[in-house]
Amino acid sequence: MFRKTLAFLLLMLLAAGSVSGQRVGVVMSGGGAKGLYHIGVLEAFEECGVPIDYVAGTSMGSIIAAMYAAGYSPAEMREIVSSGVVKEWVSGRIDSRYTAYYRQVGRLPSFVTFRLNLGDDSVKLFRTPTNLISSTQIDMALTELFAPATAACGGDFDELMVPFLCVASDMNAREPVVLRSGDLSEAVRSSMSIPLVFKPMKVDSMLLYDGGIYDNFPWRSLDVGFRPDLLIGSICTEGDTPPSEESSLFDQAFMLAMHGTDYELPRGRSVTVRRAVDVNMLDFDRAEEIMDAGYADAMAMMPEILERIRDRRTPEQYAARREAFRARCPELRFDRYQIEGLTEAQREYIRDFLKLDDKRHGDERELTFTQLRDNLYSVLADGDFSMEFPRARYDSVSGCYLFRARFVTKPNFRLQVGGNVSSTAFNQAYIGANYRRIGRVAQSLGVDLYLGPLYTWGTVGGRTDFYMWKPLFLDYSYNFSVKNYRHGSFGNVTKVNNIQPIKQSASFLSLGVGMPLTQRSLFSLRANGGHVNYRYDSEDFLADETDHSRFSFFGLKGEIERNTFDKWLYPRRGSNLTLSAIYLVGRDKYEPYDASRFVTKHLRQWGGVRFTYEKYFDVPSCPWFSFGFNVDGVYTNHPDFSTDNATLMSMPAYEPVSHSKMIYMPDFRAKRFVGGGVMPTFDLYPNLFFRTGFYTMYRERRGFRPLDNMTGSDRNWHFIAEASLVYHTPIGPVSLALTKYEVDSWKNMYLTFNFGYAIFAPKGTFY
Repeated sequence: MFRKTLAFLLLMLLAAGSVSGQRVGVVMSGGGAKGLYHIGVLEAFEECGVPIDYVAGTSMGSIIAAMYAAGYSPAEMREIVSSGVVKEWVSGRIDSRYTAYYRQVGRLPSFVTFRLNLGDDSVKLFRTPTNLISSTQIDMALTELFAPATAACGGDFDELMVPFLCVASDMNAREPVVLRSGDLSEAVRSSMSIPLVFKPMKVDSMLLYDGGIYDNFPWRSLDVGFRPDLLIGSICTEGDTPPSEESSLFDQAFMLAMHGTDYELPRGRSVTVRRAVDVNMLDFDRAEEIMDAGYADAMAMMPEILERIRDRRTPEQYAARREAFRARCPELRFDRYQIEGLTEAQREYIRDFLKLDDKRHGDERELTFTQLRDNLYSVLADGDFSMEFPRARYDSVSGCYLFRARFVTKPNFRLQVGGNVSSTAFNQAYIGANYRRIGRVAQSLGVDLYLGPLYTWGTVGGRTDFYMWKPLFLDYSYNFSVKNYRHGSFGNVTKVNNIQPIKQSASFLSLGVGMPLTQRSLFSLRANGGHVNYRYDSEDFLADETDHSRFSFFGLKGEIERNTFDKWLYPRRGSNLTLSAIYLVGRDKYEPYDASRFVTKHLRQWGGVRFTYEKYFDVPSCPWFSFGFNVDGVYTNHPDFSTDNATLMSMPAYEPVSHSKMIYMPDFRAKRFVGGGVMPTFDLYPNLFFRTGFYTMYRERRGFRPLDNMTGSDRNWHFIAEASLVYHTPIGPVSLALTKYEVDSWKNMYLTFNFGYAIFAPKGTFY
């Protein structure tokens, strides 16, 4: 209490000292990413001791001005922007790191997703989007940045560290609105609501859009509201210019909505720092360049600015003012929550998964902002709900905040389309349909189907998510797959002797239950039951038909998995660790090509464990280079089946690259093996990298050789090398890979091109 009182008195003394001196107001224009220019301008002002007594802005200018008024230094602003989080905020997508891994299990990536409303007469079948980008991340970021300052100033922006105002556009009244009080987060969000891009803010009876529509440079509002002695303008745009065919979609939409703005400050008591920053409104990749431009331009104008200023501030004065205001800002912790909208059951579902309630004591939990945000993103990332602008209200009695937000359900039916386009015969088309209904629990039912000339598979099933002492899920499905590797090209550019022509089909039921251990790890138990058919060349080389083995089985699997990969395929960062144990029992039946029924039937059972670990990490001294490695070890007491080929086809396989999953290679199958590899990766451009891989496998020798490779003795060691170019597009990865198997000859080399997701069916027998 003493510290806060002392800080408050210090702030008052600083304010009193400026009464007799010269008052300086800084006004900042809007411009999207261009507005980062103002950070460099403020940086130069503080470095040279320019006093800043009032700030105002529009759109991005309002964000920078509000951050300064809320006690953020220019250096802190630069650090926030340089970290890349601003680009993440405006992406409209919640990063996958916020999504609990257990919620991602079983999902299949697609190119596009269509959403419809089914089974609800009160809503339209198709819901037309009202904006292009979701503002959820921006809304939460503004809450984190400005809620403590709102509490400190009591909703009066004149009581911020520096008095502040911003401008929004009331589209009902067709006029600008000056915002000087209320919720600082809400005011800034209103001022930056670019038409079509972000959803507008509804405040009282007003529908507020970006202030730049009517006043992109609110110097008159600052002049009338605060009466400064000197006006300094920071302008990052060219001015009232019409759109061109080279303007981005967002720039065109905003320029068409804008009215004329007066960028001319009154002569004799003003200075302007100005540059037409040549970037698109959402181009935050060039943040450092933009901020540096603002700093350089402000320093160029500094002689003229300093001529007009009688008093200067020292770094200690800036720091003291900032510290005094921050001492009044309560820590952002929450202990009460109001979830609005939805049905009562859905609200309870939201509260459970946000972890808002302490079930044991019957109270609401106290959460930090980070905990609440991460829980929110975990729920919202599923796509079942959207959240309108949240409010954080400070309670001086409890010393914590109330969090209030309204949720809306999204369309409950998804239609997904995707697949894989390949230079080989491994082309696939994917279509998936999913219906999801949320009450006290979340229930989803769906079908996924992959169709291709060599490989077809599908699943029909559902999943239930519910909350007990921890989140749990239960899934159930019928799965089928058909692999026919007897015809088609696999991309070979040399002679090959490492593959066999086989046909395999599977049909099984699966029941699983799982729970998260951490945000990115889970524990699961699964039971599978069904049969697998193996068809392969007969030992009779004159036979036209294939021998047939069928394994009817029941199996159990327990697994612990932790996954932090940044991509579904071709990850660049993160790791995946899996530890599992299985038990299988079933009947092995054998039918020769010249028989009309199974001639032998034997009971087979075995158990096993598997450990896999794959990790990618950057090398600090080389930002363009990263390194990855993988380890895969299997130990089973897999029995011999009726034939050698059936034994091989049912064994675990080492498949470290995508191409190795597309073909059947007996040499890389064994009941016990250890494999590992290294993956050096070289970044060429953003999302484009050159990836290499060198892998080796050690397995026990077998007493037999596959039919197509009868010469020579069996070997312990086997090798794979691959070099690939990978580019991650917004809808899926593109890859061109050269893959070489074994090192004893120039045989077994393949060149493959793939665009999309070559996803493989879960194996009924697990390994």
